[in-house]
Amino acid sequence: MSLCDVHFADISVTHGVRLCSLSVALSLKTASHTLNDPTRRPALVTQIDKQPPTEIPKGVKLPVVLQQRIERAMQPEDLHDLLAFDIPDVAGALKTAYMLERCSGHWKVMKAFIALAFIYRLTPNATRPLMVSADSLPTTLEFDELPLTMAAYKTFGHLLSHRGTSLALRRAANGAYRIGDHSFRVVPLSELRAEHPYRSGYKDSDPAIRWGHYLYPSFTAFITRTVLIQWCYQKGVVRKPLGTARVGRDDTRYRSLLTAPSIEGYKTVDYMYTVHVRGQEGYYRRRLIVLKGTGGTDTIVAFLWVSDGCISLFTTEAPTKGRHVATAAAARPLLASYGLDQRMLG
Repeated sequence: MSLCDVHFADISVTHGVRLCSLSVALSLKTASHTLNDPTRRPALVTQIDKQPPTEIPKGVKLPVVLQQRIERAMQPEDLHDLLAFDIPDVAGALKTAYMLERCSGHWKVMKAFIALAFIYRLTPNATRPLMVSADSLPTTLEFDELPLTMAAYKTFGHLLSHRGTSLALRRAANGAYRIGDHSFRVVPLSELRAEHPYRSGYKDSDPAIRWGHYLYPSFTAFITRTVLIQWCYQKGVVRKPLGTARVGRDDTRYRSLLTAPSIEGYKTVDYMYTVHVRGQEGYYRRRLIVLKGTGGTDTIVAFLWVSDGCISLFTTEAPTKGRHVATAAAARPLLASYGLDQRMLG
């Protein structure tokens, strides 16, 4: 039985718990969709309510099987520190369970962004976890229409803001989308030429994104780069450069940092600045290497920006006696392996 196929019928499900007795079996998705229909919702809720209840936070009583499903969906993704759900009723529980399971496997890539959003104070009061109301979750139809990482973002994006501007995901004109002041569009695989470096790793669930002249290999790369470079000016947050090594595009250290498939122990965020020459599209590759900010206990953000022949170090850490101790400790091992630690850190 798949995660999205708990059946509301007189059969044993989830450790032998019987949810209710319906004459037909409904998938979790179908039940959630039914609850969006005001003409069909009352009958389904009445049947579900026959299940012996269990207590969840705020005193709401839910069928045991739904509480178990929500917990089992959150635990593997380790979401409890980042997200919490205000579930007012059975309908909300169904929507929450469906949303968590529908996006299963995609929360891992979203967790880094959520952690950064807390440090950059994009969240209400910058407190963890982010409280999401089940009533505000996207409908099943919206989940079907959106790539899964974008659907996951939509569950909490409306709670984020940058300098008074909401960062909710919205549809824009001509098939585009908008978050804050950024209008962007999904780039289908067919639009990437055969030799394009983003083609081999393309995922429909986390598709390539174009924003102006910039091309990103995924939606998660787009929002992560945007929070690091542009959604970083919230009141109370100071992001500053600590040093830049201008080594040139042909420098072997620069090219290695820019093009290595991965850098062990660090999160990399790739993107391109595209140009058109004689009718052909060309591009300049760029990369962010996140040193601090995505871990569960991180309180600062520090990253390297590899761009246009330069390697620059940025941090939100406040200096202690003129020194940025945590940033230097995070950056030095990587920079030392490229012979750049003394040049950039002293």
